[in-house]
Amino acid sequence: MKAAIGRSNKSNKRSQALKGILEKQGIEHIPEDPIKGVIEIAIPTSSSRMVTFGAGVINKSASSEVSISQSIALFNGLIDKELGRAAAGLGIDEGELKAWVDLQMEVPSKTILNLLRLMQSLHLDPLCEEIGFTQFEDGQWQVFITIEGCSKLLNQHPQFNGLVFTQADTLIDGVPEWIECAIYRKDRTVPTTVREYLTEVRGENSIWQKMPRRMLRHRALQQCVRLAIA
Repeated sequence: MKAAIGRSNKSNKRSQALKGILEKQGIEHIPEDPIKGVIEIAIPTSSSRMVTFGAGVINKSASSEVSISQSIALFNGLIDKELGRAAAGLGIDEGELKAWVDLQMEVPSKTILNLLRLMQSLHLDPLCEEIGFTQFEDGQWQVFITIEGCSKLLNQHPQFNGLVFTQADTLIDGVPEWIECAIYRKDRTVPTTVREYLTEVRGENSIWQKMPRRMLRHRALQQCVRLAIA
């Protein structure tokens, strides 16, 4: 019973995420048909639209209607396919990965797809907390590579040749004003250097209050890895 409720909640969350995507494209909702049992969406009659969902494209004329249930099925099918590939590529149990994905009920399906594809290209494992999701203040979700994931990317890269941290002499509430990370590669003559400022990245959660220097250093490392290792 709990599993069935979980699947229902996940489907509802994904439906809401999909509706949000449709609304951004100027598509209006039609109330649920109590007879058909599905929710449909109408495309404005002023112009034709091409509605894109991840890797799938649905072409509709100005007067046509598209069933939202078909779009949800498309997303779920893509997720299931990428989930199997990601689990096989990392050598992890597909059932465990699926259970982890099912717990991400607040995350839009499009963001889940992005994570599954990044897992395969970067060989990062969410079950080991190497990659996950983060939500911004405006409500938008994004795939997030953790400090464990960044360390793995660095140490497994054949051109990685060390890194150096430097920090400002000036302090803000006892914390360096900025911390800089420089990553060296064997195939480049100069290091990739990134400086992160405390006032720009400081968070309000408890870990920032307890370990602000470490968190600032993490932010510098993560952004530097993003540029140096890509």
